[in-house]
This record gives sequence, C-alpha cells and structure tokens, in this order.
Amino acid sequence: MRFIYYSIILLFISITAAGQEINIDETLANARSQAEKGSYDKALSLIDPLLKKYPENEDIKTFAGRVYSWKKEYKTAIQTLSPMTDSINPNPDALLAIINVYYWTEDFEKCISYCDRYLVTDPDNIDVLKIKVTCLEKIGRDKEALEIIEKASVNENSTQAFKGIRTLIGRKTKNAVSASYLNISTSNPGQAPMHYGYVEYAHKFSKSALVGRANIGHIENDTQALFEADYYQTFSKKDYLYVNAGVSTGETIFPVAKVGAEYYFRPQKRFDYALGARFMHFETDDVTLLTGQISYKMGTNTIAYRPYYDTRNELFSHVLSFQHTNEEKERVVRFELQYGNVPYLYLYSNFTQPLKAYRAGVQYQHRFGDSFFVRPIFLYEYEEYLPGEYRNRFNAQIIITKRF
Repeated sequence: MRFIYYSIILLFISITAAGQEINIDETLANARSQAEKGSYDKALSLIDPLLKKYPENEDIKTFAGRVYSWKKEYKTAIQTLSPMTDSINPNPDALLAIINVYYWTEDFEKCISYCDRYLVTDPDNIDVLKIKVTCLEKIGRDKEALEIIEKASVNENSTQAFKGIRTLIGRKTKNAVSASYLNISTSNPGQAPMHYGYVEYAHKFSKSALVGRANIGHIENDTQALFEADYYQTFSKKDYLYVNAGVSTGETIFPVAKVGAEYYFRPQKRFDYALGARFMHFETDDVTLLTGQISYKMGTNTIAYRPYYDTRNELFSHVLSFQHTNEEKERVVRFELQYGNVPYLYLYSNFTQPLKAYRAGVQYQHRFGDSFFVRPIFLYEYEEYLPGEYRNRFNAQIIITKRF
C-alpha cells in the first residue's frame, strides 16, 4: 500500500510539473503573439509573472529584453540583457538581442564589440557579420569592413548579402576618371557627322567636389577644344550648389567662354528643386539660359521636369524625364522627352531661332565590379533646321568611368 501511495504522489508531482512547463510555453506563445501585434505592454504583463517565478530562466529574460527593445525602451533592454551577455559564457540569443539594441541606438562601437563576442562561437553567421560590417562602414573603418566581406564571400559565397555595403564604401572613393565620345549624325538631308569627346578627373573632398574636363570637338574639318571646371558644394539637408566655368580655343564649335550656377534643394522629403542660370559668350552673340528643375521621387523611380528659357531670343525649351535607379547596383535607366533648343550636355549653339525640335532619348548606366561604369546614351531628334523643313538627327554617346 505504501508503494502505491508514493507512486500516486510522484505521478501527481510529475503531472503538476509538466503542467507548469506547458503554462510557460503557452504564456510565452501568447506574449509573442501580442508583441507581433505591437501590444508590447500586454506582452510584458504576460511574462512578468514568469520572470518573478523563474528569475534564472534566460529564455524568458531574453524575450523580455527583446520586447523592451521593440518598445524602444533601450536602457531597460540593456539592463535586462547585459547580465546574460557579459558573463563568462554569454547567452547566444541574448547576444543577438543586445547587438540589435546597440545597432538601433547607433552605438556602433559597442555593437561591434558584442558582434565579436557572438562570432567567437559562430564565426560564419552572415547576419551578425553584416551588422558588424555595416557598423564598421558607419564609423569609417572601411578597410576592415572590406576585409570581412572578402573573407565571408570566399568562405560562404555570400556576396549578395554585402552588395549594399560594398556600394556605400565604393561611393566614398575620392577620385574618378571618365572618358566620353559623342557622335551627331543627320539624315534627310544629311551632313558630315560631328564628333565630340572629353576626358575628366573628379576629386571629392569632405563636403565638396571638383571636376576638371577637357573637351574636343570636330566639325567640317575644324577642331577646337573647351577646358572647363565644375565645383560642387554640399550644405545641410543634402542641399548643394553647382558651379561651372570654361574657356575654349575657338569661337564656333564651343562658346568662347561660359559660366553657370545652379542650386539644388530639398524642402520636402519626396520633392527636389533647383534654380540656376547659364551664360555663354560666342564670337558674335551672347546667350543666357535660365533653368530649374522639379522632381518627385517614388521609391526607386524619379520623374522630373526641367525648363530652359533663352532670355535674348525669348525661347522656351522643356525636358521631361523618368529615371529608375537601383542604388545597390548603382544601375540607372533614364528616359527623356524634349522640346526646343535644349542644350545637349555641354553643347549649345548661338544660332537660335524659333524652330521646332522634338526629341526622345534613353540612357543606361551599368557598373562592372565595384568601380567601373559604362553609360551609353542615345537621343533621337526630329529637327526643324529651316522654317517648315525637318530632318532626322541622331546623338549617340558613350561614357566610361573608373572610380578609385
């Protein structure tokens, strides 16, 4: 009888203990469900009795720390997680939680230190490596970030996970060289093709950039050069000023001298604006263009409108563009519709009359590797070259850039 009695008591204790474990699991499941809905206070109220009853249960404490971090009570989250992450044998899940806390609070140095703690036991964890690399990039330790990326990509074939960070680091490079060739041909009636080219060097400073460019043009057995410089100055809120100036060796293909300035500003999140002017001095005439731009961003797409106004000839020209940008791959696809005497890049003629010109163009930028870019451009024009007389005009250009 005594054996039967003790057996029943032990069975009752086992059932009670099992019930308690089920209660823990059910309570945590309910708390997670509430947290997923954003009801963080409700989730905390559900696990608070568990914390009091099982103060040493690290799974419960880790979940509580996560909830506090989701609630943006970062100080409380750190106080909850630190005892488990700063011990001799840190809890891996608590380490993951506190890594996120320091990343969200932009304490990148501490985030890196906890990433290192976690990577001791799991050195190939891509998620943690990506957070560490991102933090290194944020504080300017780009060389270390690239070394980790190279090692991780070789060992785990994880290039995709780091593409965005590679792009951010690549954009920090201070120098770039470019070369371009532009061919302009006409038909019905046709004339000898016009050839233009340039080479340029660009250097970035902390909040500014300087570009030097040498252009050459060849038209009907005449060759002339234009030397110009661009200057960019960035201000707060990503507003910036663009200034251009140049002089040429001739008087017909390029203006004798040119100068221009344009200010770009963003008073609203999705809208960009610009206001500017360009002045060109030719041998027999001067041209002043007033211009500006308004653009609207929709995620990776941008639609923009830019007018030009020739003050002396009282001519209006218009450009409507649509651009799709892949920031990670630095890939650009751009479509344009133009009307009037729109300057094609650095070209503009002093021979301006109220003649009509309709244009449609497309350009595409592709990055090879981390720092080599190719941009082909094609623009078709239906041009009124004499009153009532039209011809076809084809502009084909390629720009090659190396960033270093």
